[in-house]
Amino acid sequence: MRLEVTETIDVSREGLLLRCAEPCETMIRVWVTFPFDAKVVGAAQPEMPARIVRTEEDFAGGFRAALQFYPPARSVMRPASRERRKFPRACFALPIFVRPTGMPWPEESMTDDISRGGVRFETAHIYAVGDRALVKVPWNEWADAGEISGRVVRVESLADRPGPASFANPAVGAGTMFTSVALEWAKPEMIPGAAQRLPRA
Repeated sequence: MRLEVTETIDVSREGLLLRCAEPCETMIRVWVTFPFDAKVVGAAQPEMPARIVRTEEDFAGGFRAALQFYPPARSVMRPASRERRKFPRACFALPIFVRPTGMPWPEESMTDDISRGGVRFETAHIYAVGDRALVKVPWNEWADAGEISGRVVRVESLADRPGPASFANPAVGAGTMFTSVALEWAKPEMIPGAAQRLPRA
């Protein structure tokens, strides 16, 4: 959960090279806000998942880190007759706080994508289709909506990704099990800006 504001050395479509104050382990997962607006204070900005593939000392002091972006998931185009999505999805990472209905403390995670109809995020919590949860996204107009009620519509297992995660069984090096959870908003008409996008009856 360390945060650092720094400058890029060079940028490409697949990643970037930047300066950092401390050395970083290779292959760990990070989230990057690029470009970063330093004038935005107290509000989250969209981020992209990446991994550190190389670090080296910088002759000017400090270190250099090479980051590779995780490729966005390729969406398969469905025939119009089978397409059920009513809202376009924004594929970027935002902080998200999720708690199952009835639990007082939320889990902090990151979104994989978000739309006026729902959200998809990664979690170590066990969810089942049909479960209810409350979500808070502290960004832009989503923050004004407060906690949003949703229903789990899809749960997919994920392979362990490299990164500083806790181990389910440290003795044998078994990593924590993560899942990708798709949540549909219970009342999409309550989402800011969504009312005009709802289909007519």
